[in-house]
Amino acid sequence: MKWGYAIASLIADITFGVWGEKKQNMLANMRVVLGNDADERVVRHTARQSLRNYFKLMVDFLRFPRMKKEDIEKAIRFNGWEDLDHALERGKGVIFIGMHMGSWDVAGAAIALRNYPLNVVVDTFKPERLDQLVQGSRIAKGVKIIPAAHAAKKVLRVLRSNEILALLIDRPSPENGVPVQFFNCTAYVPAGAATLALRTGASVLIGGLVRQPDDSYLGLVDRHIDFEPTGNRERDIQDLTQTIIGSLEKWVRQYPDQWYMFRRMWVKPDRFEPKRQEVQPKEALAQD
Repeated sequence: MKWGYAIASLIADITFGVWGEKKQNMLANMRVVLGNDADERVVRHTARQSLRNYFKLMVDFLRFPRMKKEDIEKAIRFNGWEDLDHALERGKGVIFIGMHMGSWDVAGAAIALRNYPLNVVVDTFKPERLDQLVQGSRIAKGVKIIPAAHAAKKVLRVLRSNEILALLIDRPSPENGVPVQFFNCTAYVPAGAATLALRTGASVLIGGLVRQPDDSYLGLVDRHIDFEPTGNRERDIQDLTQTIIGSLEKWVRQYPDQWYMFRRMWVKPDRFEPKRQEVQPKEALAQD
């Protein structure tokens, strides 16, 4: 594994040097995360380290189909099982929300292998053989797969059956997302998680993984988000989404080199100016 990670880091450094637009997106995002006063050398180093961690993720992804239960348990240190249990005790399902940090496949497998009913909304891949390979390895670990194209009704059934629905919320959605304050600048993110929670009464938990110096993972979980709706649909969606993003922001702030974001998160890093608009849940339901 150490050789694999070393090679992955080398490839990441080469990629960083020639990646063009995606590199510029990473640098632009990291300038916002680290702040206006951050030294440009620190910005570049942190962005480069983020890409290294992402390529290490690719190593984990390649070995994922061969990982046994004991390998996954050894790879993760996580003490948040009671939080999941308490959220499920409410009986209305759990929406487990994260960002592109750590390894969502390893995290999902760790949850499913403890016999939690975990469902993940996924994009499909082409060619079909690749999609079968990727999704098959997840299914083999006990994760239930919901293709994004058919997610709308299925996610409701999942929550009504008191199961867990895992979503990644940090997909930039400037055209149809909900505006939130993220590092004191306006970002647009999918509204589906908040919309589903408000519609179903599901518990909302924030979680994720971060890579440790020894290349194991530390599992993170935030407390259940208590949110009291006002009855104003658009305002409630915005306010709950803001609460979710605020909870996730502290982890990006603490582990900026663990966040993989190759799209420009902030179209224009201006002062936060929320706009009320009609939003739909389906834009949020795809996981890369």
